[in-house]
Amino acid sequence: MTGEFTIEQGARVLAETMPGCVRELGLTVEHLGEGSATLRMRPTAMACREGGIYAGQALAALADTAMCFAIWTDGRGRRPVATVDLHVTFLRGGGQEDLLAKAEIVRSGRTLSFCKVSMVLADSGKDVASGVGTFSVPAEAVPCRPST
Repeated sequence: MTGEFTIEQGARVLAETMPGCVRELGLTVEHLGEGSATLRMRPTAMACREGGIYAGQALAALADTAMCFAIWTDGRGRRPVATVDLHVTFLRGGGQEDLLAKAEIVRSGRTLSFCKVSMVLADSGKDVASGVGTFSVPAEAVPCRPST
C-alpha cells in the first residue's frame, strides 16, 4: 500500500488492527502531517496504574504506536512496521490530564526508519516522557500466528 495515510485510516487501524493491548488504551489520532503524527491517550483505568499515574507500559505502547503512525505519513502509506529498538525516558508522573504523543521521523530509509517522540500533558504542556525508536520496514509482511 502506498500514498497518503489519513486520520480516518488511522482511526480504523487503531480500532481494528492494533493488538488488544493498544486498542484497550483508547488512543485517538489528533494530527497527521508529513513525517509526523500526534496521538492522544486519556487517563483511563487501562492506561494508569495505582494512584492514577500513567503506567510506563502504557507510555511505551503509546510511544511505539505514535512513531509507527509517523512512519506511515512518509508518503509511502501504511505498510508492515516492526519495532527493532525502543527507548523511553520517563520524566515525571502524570494522569490527571490527557497525554499527547508527538512523533516525527528523524530519517526514513528503504528498510529502516528512525523516529523520536515527546509525550506531554495536553493542558499544561508538561513533559511526561520522551522516546526514540528504530523500525524495520520489511518488503513483505510476516504474518503473526497467535497461539490457539
